[in-house]
Amino acid sequence: MSFFKKLFSGEKKENEKVKEQETAFAGVYTDEHFNKRYTEENIKENPIILDGCLKMVESYYLEYKFDKKIEKPLNHPANLDQVVNEGIGFHLYCKQFQLEDSQVIMFLSYAFSDFLINTYGFKYYKDSTPEFPFRAITLKYNRNGTVLSLYPFEYALKVLNKESTFESLYSRIDQQLETLPSADEIIKGFTKE
Repeated sequence: MSFFKKLFSGEKKENEKVKEQETAFAGVYTDEHFNKRYTEENIKENPIILDGCLKMVESYYLEYKFDKKIEKPLNHPANLDQVVNEGIGFHLYCKQFQLEDSQVIMFLSYAFSDFLINTYGFKYYKDSTPEFPFRAITLKYNRNGTVLSLYPFEYALKVLNKESTFESLYSRIDQQLETLPSADEIIKGFTKE
């Protein structure tokens, strides 16, 4: 995975800024601003792409005869971590098919996105003005006006670089969703009322 580090090492300062902001409050946005910037997409609308991503993960299991850590769903974070880390690794497996690095990242990000959409009700958006590279696609979870944002393409890259795991993000999401305040609670924190 050192290739990924070399490829993206020029973004070190931006990545450090991202780490500082990972769980920080980012601001208050109007619905008008949100709707102008983000376009919701349904990843199941074109099932060929999602099915292809899931079939690549499944084919890795079939090729190397691993038992899945979690039987269903296939795209559970424990299973995605397993294909990245066990055997020759998902990256090298995909390279045997002469697939580009961006395709490998896309397979994992789509699979993980589908899991979060099905498990928590996240929505998949395209960002017309992403603030950082690899954030043109975002998953958003909205509870009472408070929005939690995730960047699946960027996160899949971190997993392939062995900087994190899908399971660790899954655990953090679980914890944050339990304590996610409403928009009213956040606004009250800024006012004396």
